[in-house]
Amino acid sequence: MNKKLEQFLVSRRAVLQGGAALGASSLLGSRAFAAPSTPISFIGWQFQPQMVEENVATFQKLNDERVTYELVSGDYHPIAETKLIGGQQIDMLYAEEDRIARWNAAGWTRDLEGLEGVDAIKAGLYPASLTSLSLPDGRFAGMPYYAGHMAFVFNEEAVSKAGLEVPTSYEGLLEACRKLKADGISAAPFNGAWGQKWPELSWSLFGAWYAEGAKVFDEESNFVDDQALRTVLEFYRSLYSEGLVVEDIMTLPNEGVPSFASGRHVFQFMHDYNQSVANDPKLSQIAGKVQNALMPGATKSTFAWTACYLMGAHPVDVNRVWKMLQFFGGKADDGQYHVSKKWALEFGLGSAHKELMADPDVVASFSKWRNLDVTNEQISRARPRTVSKEIWFPEWDLFMMQRVQDYIRGTGDTDQIVSLLADQVTSLKEKY
Repeated sequence: MNKKLEQFLVSRRAVLQGGAALGASSLLGSRAFAAPSTPISFIGWQFQPQMVEENVATFQKLNDERVTYELVSGDYHPIAETKLIGGQQIDMLYAEEDRIARWNAAGWTRDLEGLEGVDAIKAGLYPASLTSLSLPDGRFAGMPYYAGHMAFVFNEEAVSKAGLEVPTSYEGLLEACRKLKADGISAAPFNGAWGQKWPELSWSLFGAWYAEGAKVFDEESNFVDDQALRTVLEFYRSLYSEGLVVEDIMTLPNEGVPSFASGRHVFQFMHDYNQSVANDPKLSQIAGKVQNALMPGATKSTFAWTACYLMGAHPVDVNRVWKMLQFFGGKADDGQYHVSKKWALEFGLGSAHKELMADPDVVASFSKWRNLDVTNEQISRARPRTVSKEIWFPEWDLFMMQRVQDYIRGTGDTDQIVSLLADQVTSLKEKY
């Protein structure tokens, strides 16, 4: 693997891989004259912790504040839950969208309704992000950390060499992969994140399911068996059984991004921000050749998510912590997107704030490595995963990935896997 790419991805994506890091707790910066004696407690995952420390220092300086920042090592969400169960005082913490309702229902976090400026913030968010950041009853629960979606990318040079058009359906994508392999252009034309960790096969499947028009779950969070859902499952199984993916696709590191950046593959469903890696000449062997298109499928939709900053249920001071959530997840008192804009410009992380995504600096930066018109249309078609608000969903999600992996490898038939997934929903609902 390209060593520079490996180092970059380990740092950039370790939170999604459960990578090791020092579990550090530090009081950042010296105490300003007016700073409160009791610091705000903040825990975070392993994404650019040195930059998080810089952001905390800036917040402290601008607000005469004191903050204790703790870096959580390993698999963030289970460790954070252990801390919360144990009663650790946490005023602000990260969370992915599938933990927002779960942690609120457990009494560990509070909603943000009624705080100053909340209505204006909500009005400036993309609808899918607002849904992700809200509780089942509609209460606003968190400030956005970043907003992402599953994107369809392809090696434009390889597609042109094969004389192909970019596929717009799953059958068309299968046919294109078959031709690319038969013509000797790529031994494994398709690539993706098919591992069991929570941001891998689950996100890939939901992106594909929504693109084909599968409901997956209805408004009452009942599992929905329809042809669109089966079409996608059978597409993944065909890719594997026909050798159109590498045999070890379920264990590829870093969501398969290094493998795609090596030039071995032609198509991939990937997290939209990883396009910046695939088109970075310092990190990728196919930089400048990677383009994005709308997801194939009947509706061209996709799965969109928004990670967030949450406020602890019993913050040291609601107004102080609310000011910090706004600094990290939106605008500070000076009207600047200090943190969100930095993530956008330096790492390609999208924002839930429509205003920030229209910022000329962000537009210019993003346009260097993807077709922004396609991205904007894809976002407009995207769907949030509302079922993630069910407190049992993370358990079902892991079960789903494990069983679908077995199915892809050839275990059972489509009727059996669909039945297993539906039965597990019923079982978990009874449990909770």
